[in-house]
Amino acid sequence: MNLRSLLLAVPLAIVTACGGSTPSGAGSAALDAAAPTYATLAMDQLATDTTPPAATPAMAAPAEQSLAPLAASTGTVCHPLLFSREREVVERVNRHVYKVLGKVEKLLATQPVSATDTSKTWSKTEGGVTFAFTITLVGPNVYGWQLAAGPAGTTPLTVLMTGQIDRNGFTGAHEGKGTMAIDFAKLHAVLPAEKAASGTLDVRFDVSATARKIAARGTNVAWDLDPGKFGGVVPTGLAQPRSGAYLFFREPGKGGSLKIQDEMIFLCGMNPAAGVSALTPATAQVVSRWFRLADGTVHGRADGKISGGVLVAPVASIVGVTCFSATAEQLAPGTAAEPEAYWMMKAEGVAGATLVGLDAGTASSCDASFGAVPSKDGAATDFTAWPASSFDDPPFPFPGM
Repeated sequence: MNLRSLLLAVPLAIVTACGGSTPSGAGSAALDAAAPTYATLAMDQLATDTTPPAATPAMAAPAEQSLAPLAASTGTVCHPLLFSREREVVERVNRHVYKVLGKVEKLLATQPVSATDTSKTWSKTEGGVTFAFTITLVGPNVYGWQLAAGPAGTTPLTVLMTGQIDRNGFTGAHEGKGTMAIDFAKLHAVLPAEKAASGTLDVRFDVSATARKIAARGTNVAWDLDPGKFGGVVPTGLAQPRSGAYLFFREPGKGGSLKIQDEMIFLCGMNPAAGVSALTPATAQVVSRWFRLADGTVHGRADGKISGGVLVAPVASIVGVTCFSATAEQLAPGTAAEPEAYWMMKAEGVAGATLVGLDAGTASSCDASFGAVPSKDGAATDFTAWPASSFDDPPFPFPGM
């Protein structure tokens, strides 16, 4: 979204919204309260997710544990590691959001270079590069954002990020609903050392004290990945620009869900003759849900399905499910804090027949509130409620939502 298309002719005298614990409408304090922050716009699957990420690259796609051979031409079937895939997506998207919001927050820690009742601009030059962030009142309790950068002395600066927040009905600082758009090619042009060198990330949010909804859609993004996760060489399929869509939703004290549509590397079902560096990303769908019970414990389940990529006939798709139980919210699923109660993964043929299936634990340990558990022996109870979009509303429902 281009900020210039959002700017409206706004008189200096703006009627302030009634009530609220933070200022609204015009004025310096109201503009500050409408500024974006990473802590507000991060997917907070874990309590630590709102802490700025480390400078090292985000976790790359996890390696699968090979468990049982198929025929020589069909590779292997693997543990689903669906919770690891969730964490990979959440960490990766959050880290790429921080690539711009970290710079915004650094600017906001300085004194603005210009300020009126309806607009404030912060600017700072470091290492020969000037960054500038502007927030502007563009309508009643609606504010526009723009982050721009370029070599010192450049006019105009290149716009890296635009956004808008609507704070009508929201009372907490930085709360609201709106959109943000990031252009990584422009960021890379300004900062050549930036590894996310292409693509765009569109973010839609609706955040308050009672609920957090973050939707993100990456289009042809050359994601910044850690070569160390792949023995020093990121597979070509992951190094190339990829697209994905994600919708995270959480109601504190109740539960949440995460929809994922992505291009991922899987060793499951791969052609054994293919080298890891040449693996082709598969189309992956993951739906994760969790909810808090009356006693405070949390039950969760993730369903996944992959197709295409390196899968070879007779394997048409790989289906997985994993369930967990935990003592509290926002703990790492699939770890000692939130141990898996059951997991299953199977390779299916074109007609849905199981070619090979593996599981561990007891399917009955999965909470019945999530519905029938897919069986490793057939497709009759396969999860079929795949969302039409992993970016658009509504969030995937969870029990008690």
